[in-house]
Amino acid sequence: MLRSSLGFHTMTLSISLLHNEADKLLTDFSTSKLIKMYIKNKRNEPIIYYHKSPIMPLKVDIYLEGKYRGIKWCVRASKNPSDFSRYIVEVTINPKILGGIIDYLTAATYIDMRTAIINFNDISKKISPLLYDFLDYQIKRVDYCINICLDDFIPKCTSEQMMTLIKRGDIPPHYKEWMEYDETAHRMKSKPESFYLNSKSVNINFYSKYMQLLNKSQEYVAKGHEPIDQEILDASRNIYRFEVQCKYHKIYSFSQEAAKSGNHSVNKYENILNPVTCIGIVSSYYKKMIGKGDWYTLSEAIRIIQSKNFYSQKEKRFIAAIKYVSQCRSLAKAKVSFQAGEPLAFKQTLKELADFNINPVTIPREWNIKHIPNFLRTFFDKLLLESADTNNLHADSCTAQGYRDYLAIFKQRPI
Repeated sequence: MLRSSLGFHTMTLSISLLHNEADKLLTDFSTSKLIKMYIKNKRNEPIIYYHKSPIMPLKVDIYLEGKYRGIKWCVRASKNPSDFSRYIVEVTINPKILGGIIDYLTAATYIDMRTAIINFNDISKKISPLLYDFLDYQIKRVDYCINICLDDFIPKCTSEQMMTLIKRGDIPPHYKEWMEYDETAHRMKSKPESFYLNSKSVNINFYSKYMQLLNKSQEYVAKGHEPIDQEILDASRNIYRFEVQCKYHKIYSFSQEAAKSGNHSVNKYENILNPVTCIGIVSSYYKKMIGKGDWYTLSEAIRIIQSKNFYSQKEKRFIAAIKYVSQCRSLAKAKVSFQAGEPLAFKQTLKELADFNINPVTIPREWNIKHIPNFLRTFFDKLLLESADTNNLHADSCTAQGYRDYLAIFKQRPI
């Protein structure tokens, strides 16, 4: 059975309150014994906050006690100067955990929302009527993802090798790689366990689930909670997540499209979280950053190109392109260096290579691995084989209609 999974993992909702309503809400939070509230001090450190009406801080972070809750709140003043009297309630939820399934390694799907919404409303009612109902909130952000278990595709490839290939991939236009200053190297560097690209409306991240959960576990301990179970940490060692963080402007455009199709609800989660949307988003950005083709060694890629019997000029053009990417040690760097030359011709060559299922990023010869399949396409192929008998559909996969939509998208080969 596949351990890889596609869907989403967290989402952020928001609702607007008047000043006096936000004051009353913080008072209601204060009376709950299961709640802890925090504000930042002058050193930007979190300190426990006790609300005293009518004094209102600019921002309060609110958590349920313990771990595995799957929900947290933020009450903050509006950043819009014309709405100085309003406060914003933002709620971030992990539908899987909020639904009672303690699983950090499997992506949530549309069907998980059923229980998550029920629990969201139950928790809200117990705290304050000012938290309203799930359907009253606008969706501000969704993190779509595919969790990739290397064992499903190429067990002999290590996590470090996989991240090396990913970091040699593309950086799409209008994106920048996130970096921080390294005190030892005295320069800006990205984290070794992730490849994180930022833009105004969408962030793309490919990262190690093991390192993420290890850091989260350490945060739990620092807050006085139990660490994440070692069994979960061990199970995450070969799992990487390709994540597409769609921020407000992107989600807003989705909502507008949903309204045009007849969905006039406030948050339109049925459109935003359905299987077809998840596949479309993940596939589109996977193609932009990682590509359509399989990875090969340079010599194997050249052998495949030569076996196609292209005319001489085309063959030379293809081989020159993959050699140049190998020389630059990054597709993004190779594309930048072509800005002063013939970028359009180079991009056309890359497109043609992708059509022949060849990723221009090549596997280092010393790894002794000739071929690594494109994970997303192979995931679709494997899932189709697993799901040939629809009677064996997993309960947490998707609704019957969503499942049919999944198959339709798979057969179209989105990448």
